[in-house]
Amino acid sequence: MPKVEDVSDLSGAEIYAENCASCHGDDAKGGVYPSAPDLTNLTAKHGGAFPTRFVMSTIDGYAKGTQRGPMPEFGALLESEMEVWVDEKGVQTPTPAALIRLAEYLESVQG
Repeated sequence: MPKVEDVSDLSGAEIYAENCASCHGDDAKGGVYPSAPDLTNLTAKHGGAFPTRFVMSTIDGYAKGTQRGPMPEFGALLESEMEVWVDEKGVQTPTPAALIRLAEYLESVQG
């Protein structure tokens, strides 16, 4: 369950440790919570490209109803200064900086 109330000064690793590790494990390999998936193989499961949009929409809760399992919505928790995130097609999207940092962290732990 979400723990941190102010994420504005936290790194992606710190946001993960405070909000995700309790279910997905300190190493992001899953298994702590019975249905929590391994987050270190997202790139492999998506054809060799890290699925940033999918990851951020799942974390934020934008994908509510289409995601699997009891993943809580973290959108309100990750409210922070907005940054422009640019997808693989060059589309610019205002996105909470904390959500971008968390997605970047998850990309960094891919196997």
